[in-house]
Amino acid sequence: MSLSVPLADANILVSRTLRDCFVYAAKAGALQIHWRQSILDEMSRSLRAKFAFTESDTAVLELGLSEYLPRALVETRKRDHEIVEHVVMDAKDRHVLVAALSAKADVLLTNNTRHFPRDWMAKRGIELLDADSLLGLLAVEHPHELREAHRLTVARSPKTKEEILATLESQIGKEITDAVRAVVTPS
Repeated sequence: MSLSVPLADANILVSRTLRDCFVYAAKAGALQIHWRQSILDEMSRSLRAKFAFTESDTAVLELGLSEYLPRALVETRKRDHEIVEHVVMDAKDRHVLVAALSAKADVLLTNNTRHFPRDWMAKRGIELLDADSLLGLLAVEHPHELREAHRLTVARSPKTKEEILATLESQIGKEITDAVRAVVTPS
């Protein structure tokens, strides 16, 4: 059984390591990943500001993501905008919560969990997870798909397997990276 996950915050997509891990895990069938155009726009702005990507670079990345996972893009519904309009939360992240409702997601993935109304979401069947929590869940519940996602990440990256795991450790910590390492490293 797969999870439904809108990539709720651009901070997940900005990191190539996290983006690749979750996108390839979705392609392998571990989860159904979703985002809306405003999330891709935010990702692209961050990549241009922080990593000197050009507009052409980010356009190519957005197109690549859309072609690789054509069902990931969510069109939001007016009623979902209306539902979220008065929720007490960080206003700049409302579009992410709207996307979660429109995608009928059971998980919203972000590394800015403090920006989202956990109790409000739980009442609507949406669990709030950060990257390390979801990777830990994938390591336990979808080890084959996580292994395949890591294989694809390594195959398409200029970094080695160990460099990718080191980057992952710097982003999500040693404990979860060790759980991922145990799944992706042959014994």
